Amino acid sequence: MDDNTGRYYIEDGVIKESSQAQDADTHSGVMIYDVIRIIEGTPLFFEDHYTRTCKSFEAIGSVCGIKANELKDQIRRILEANDNYNCNIKYIMFNENGRARAIGYICKSHYPTEGEIKSGMPVGLFSLERENPNIKLVDHDYKKKINKIKLEKGFYEVFLVDREGNVTEGGTSNIFFIKKDKIFTAPEEKVLKGITRTHVIMTCKALGYDVIETSIPADRIDEAEAVFLSGTSPKVLPVSSIDNIRFDSANHPVIAAIRKAFDKRIQEYLEQS
Repeated sequence: MDDNTGRYYIEDGVIKESSQAQDADTHSGVMIYDVIRIIEGTPLFFEDHYTRTCKSFEAIGSVCGIKANELKDQIRRILEANDNYNCNIKYIMFNENGRARAIGYICKSHYPTEGEIKSGMPVGLFSLERENPNIKLVDHDYKKKINKIKLEKGFYEVFLVDREGNVTEGGTSNIFFIKKDKIFTAPEEKVLKGITRTHVIMTCKALGYDVIETSIPADRIDEAEAVFLSGTSPKVLPVSSIDNIRFDSANHPVIAAIRKAFDKRIQEYLEQS
């Protein structure tokens, strides 16, 4: 819980003072986690997040120990306890001595400013491949490696390159390349199937753009006209550079259209929730 920013957190359904927390990260078993964006008290795309969590547990031969309505109620209680209704909530779930456990709290987040959106953000390439990209596992070593290079290089994000030399995903995001009004992204079996990614792809298709899932060689990214990433906090964010390769992504009309349509999709979800 080193990224906890709230005064209160919830542990196994009980609200507690964060100052008294015993870090769940010290648990030695397999831990599944998720981060959900909260907008005006509503967990964005909650149903999709819960479904992915259940599938992650199934993939490791286990079951999710908390029901959807229980999880949503616990999120509500965290928000009320901290009097914060616009934030990111992180949940860590695991089994301990045959008992399902869940810890939730408000985690650190950075929502891009208008200036950052208008200019785009710098990223870099990093040779790293996650063993189970489709499962959102707590992995301390992975997190440390990603944060270290971002801090050293001044990158907003790093794009991972696998052993075959293909760009797959961001450290905490998904990646999209644009060329001739077509959207290219890595195959879903190679990446974490982000909830935002799923809705961005649906948005792109609704706008009439072809979305092509294919391997993207790192040595050919300069062929792209523009690049953007997607994630819980950044939503749809233009990329200004990948290492020394510059892109005018912030001014690309396709990205502008996707950003506008995606924001509308979010608003429609909030109105229906």
